[in-house]
Amino acid sequence: MDFLKLGIIGHPLTHSLSPLLHANLLQLLGLAGEYRKYDCPPADLDALLPTLAHQQVRGLNVTIPHKVAVMKAMDWLSPEAALAGAVNTIVFSRSEKNPDAKNPDLYTLKSYNTDITGFMRSLPAGVLHDLPQSDLLVLGAGGSARAVMTGLIQAKTASITFAVRDPLKAISITSDGEMVKQTYQSPTQLNLVSLDTLPCLSAFQGLINTTPVGMYPQEAQSPIPAHQLEALPLQAWVYDLIYRPIETRLLSLAKAQGLITANGLDMLIYQGICAFELWSEMNVPAHFTPALRQTLENALQLPSAP
Repeated sequence: MDFLKLGIIGHPLTHSLSPLLHANLLQLLGLAGEYRKYDCPPADLDALLPTLAHQQVRGLNVTIPHKVAVMKAMDWLSPEAALAGAVNTIVFSRSEKNPDAKNPDLYTLKSYNTDITGFMRSLPAGVLHDLPQSDLLVLGAGGSARAVMTGLIQAKTASITFAVRDPLKAISITSDGEMVKQTYQSPTQLNLVSLDTLPCLSAFQGLINTTPVGMYPQEAQSPIPAHQLEALPLQAWVYDLIYRPIETRLLSLAKAQGLITANGLDMLIYQGICAFELWSEMNVPAHFTPALRQTLENALQLPSAP
């Protein structure tokens, strides 16, 4: 296989562990390649993709704030990405237009959403079985929330309530969710509320934070104050998609209440493995996962640098 050029686009990217994850995958599979950060403000997104294509980049991860905006530049969307309305993985495919791959400016942009599989595989033990009887609260309505929604609807979760700053700007997530429900014939009830008028949390069996609130370097922040979180039932679980810090303020508050908690590290690993398999066209053996997790956990214990 030729030298594999990979990377991640987003803004900012100081917190990302994806380069370390994929450097380890390249090494474990004995592949020559690189994985670079491409910090890209929204205004520069349209110009970046052709530039990277010309550089013979094979694949990209997509993170905040581009997961939805990048869709308009894609030539092909996987069914899951189309349903979720968000993309986190791009493959620069040259075989259709340019079989010999000699002209780097002839390519097809194929996009996927491996966040869906990554999230569902990373749910705490026992949660998946209970989803059809669970009412869940999801904080945020961005690209990650759309992936979470799609996976939860596939699993026929009883209800999902999205809590956002401005519900008028987030109406599309529930309307798009209705199409996901039709596709999977799911009875999931979808609701949209303002964070300012959040209902009592006693009605929810699980809470998922998809916002960046609490991410490094703002570790002292929590998207939900302690007095509201205390209303969650004792058997509830709290999942924060953030993995830096490894225990956010939200998870710390939940753990103090004796609740089940999970961070986004396993989601990062599983979505990353799925993306890597798309780029490399190779299967990643399952027994690599514990070593990958340990490497990333070790990195998270080190002092953070800007």
